[in-house]
Amino acid sequence: MSGSPTPPGAAGAMGRGYGRHSQVQQRAGDYGLPLLHRALAALPLPVGGEPLRVADLGAATGANSLDPMRVVVESVRRRTGRDTPVTVVHTDIPANDFDALFATVLDTPGSYAHEPQVFALAEARSFYEPLFPPGELHLAWSAIAVHWLSGVPRPVPDHIYSAQATGDVRRALEERSRADWEAFLTHRARELRSGGQLVVLGGAADDDGSSGADGLMAAADAVLDGMVREGLVTPSEYTRMTIPTWNRTAAEFLAPLRSGPSAGDFRVEEHELVALPDLLLAELRETGDVRDFAGQVTGFFQAAFQPSLFSALDPGRGPLAVHALGEAFASGMRTRVAADPEAVETRWRVFLLRLTRL
Repeated sequence: MSGSPTPPGAAGAMGRGYGRHSQVQQRAGDYGLPLLHRALAALPLPVGGEPLRVADLGAATGANSLDPMRVVVESVRRRTGRDTPVTVVHTDIPANDFDALFATVLDTPGSYAHEPQVFALAEARSFYEPLFPPGELHLAWSAIAVHWLSGVPRPVPDHIYSAQATGDVRRALEERSRADWEAFLTHRARELRSGGQLVVLGGAADDDGSSGADGLMAAADAVLDGMVREGLVTPSEYTRMTIPTWNRTAAEFLAPLRSGPSAGDFRVEEHELVALPDLLLAELRETGDVRDFAGQVTGFFQAAFQPSLFSALDPGRGPLAVHALGEAFASGMRTRVAADPEAVETRWRVFLLRLTRL
């Protein structure tokens, strides 16, 4: 994809073409489907014709919501033996592309939303805030979203990736991550009814802080540094460019559930840290098509992270200038990736978590 203007407040939003470049996120979601099946088997069913109420938290453009929401509808109806009404609310931040979300959910052949008595809705609000009335939800699902922070407390000097932070900046990011995760759990505890299920697949890190994507982030950072030296990006813009994510360790995910503020709200049913295979690199090793690999890696990076990075550009830049910067970044990224494909191998860590509301 090419660069596109990023409105104020777009940090954390996904870029155009996200649905076409989200195979990695979809594969991560596949790892969570067994947890979702077990959550649905344990879920107290609605009674008296009441609809099952489900939240899809951090839906982006909906491409990776279709399979899990179909699993929800089919599982509940197998258990009840009838067309139990199901309401699905897809949530994301206001800067999300909700037009693309509704196009995906409503226009995709075979979408869960085409089933009778299924109602697809959306809410434009961060999941670090309250989203539903108390006791509204039977089930909440969140896939590859909770690693996005509510904001960057301090930019990371000389790099775009939070894992490279040190000292006070690292401590500030850790504190923001802790507060965000505790807020997420606190709001979901209020919104889920007793026995309700929460399944979270979170971008994660090993105990040493590695997320498995350091080479990819180093390549993107080097391209942006080159754009500064070429005069395309100002030093102050580059300094502000920090991807607003924090990949938590297993200990960070579990801390508020074991002895923190949510310890009495949820029972931890299962958890696991997994490392995803690099799907794109595996395909390259089969096909040998370096150009296609470089294009796919660049498209993935731009769709997931460019809006956040470009939200740091000076507001006086017009749409054409931002577009040109996107093209320059894409060209540099493709060249760098093609020159050394192995250097950008990613083995993203994902934390799988299933909770029961007590």
